[in-house]
Amino acid sequence: MRQLLFLGTGHGMPLNSSCSSILLEDDRNNILLDVGGGHDLLGQFHRAEKDPTSVKNIFITHFDSDHILGIVPLVRTFHRWAEPVKRNIFCSQDVKNAIDSLFAYVAKKHYEPVKSSLNFVILKDKMTYEDNGWKFTFFDIKSDKSPQFGCVIALTDGTKISFLGDEPLREHYLDLVKDSDLLIHEAFCLDNQQEHFKPHPKNHGTVKEAAQNASRIGAKKLVFYHMEDETLTTRKQKYLEEAKQNFKGEIFVPVDLDRFEF
Repeated sequence: MRQLLFLGTGHGMPLNSSCSSILLEDDRNNILLDVGGGHDLLGQFHRAEKDPTSVKNIFITHFDSDHILGIVPLVRTFHRWAEPVKRNIFCSQDVKNAIDSLFAYVAKKHYEPVKSSLNFVILKDKMTYEDNGWKFTFFDIKSDKSPQFGCVIALTDGTKISFLGDEPLREHYLDLVKDSDLLIHEAFCLDNQQEHFKPHPKNHGTVKEAAQNASRIGAKKLVFYHMEDETLTTRKQKYLEEAKQNFKGEIFVPVDLDRFEF
């Protein structure tokens, strides 16, 4: 079994979904790609019938609230529902500082008992890390906002998954993500919704642009996340229609709690 479980698919201030968080898993390993914006993450695990203490690796792209605050309920579950086991948290030094600062005041009694079992791997551009047959390569996306990383994950069978973080594809890491078997790319809105949602001033892109980027790097499959949710009821149909005009591979447009097996 190999899948993506979408615990949240929304942007920074969603009203009809949870902030973006994706669990990538197979029979050997897993990694949580961002932790969403708060305690609703725990409810999403519950609704998905997935034990949050099963998470082995966590990657937090940057310290914006919708990507980091779910670390609080996760740590609480690690303390209350599980024996201490080693878990890797991949993040920048800025994210580590933010986590330490947060837990200095919030849920400190839960953080201190498990702190020694949390292996913070402080990221540098193009550093690699191997865990239980998976190889991670992390890259600095060189954001104009807060410091931020993306990653490429090579599974045991060689499947290559690229997760670009919170912003569209950039030139300086094309060599790392080229020919991805699966590209996970943010898509804030449809191309004709730019005037309403204004993705570019927020350093985000459209479905059309994400699909064009997938074609550009020769990806085989394209998955979206970090989307507006005002048009949630038509998302799957409309996003798929626009993406198909610009990318010929397999496309998956998720809503919260969808699963994509690949």
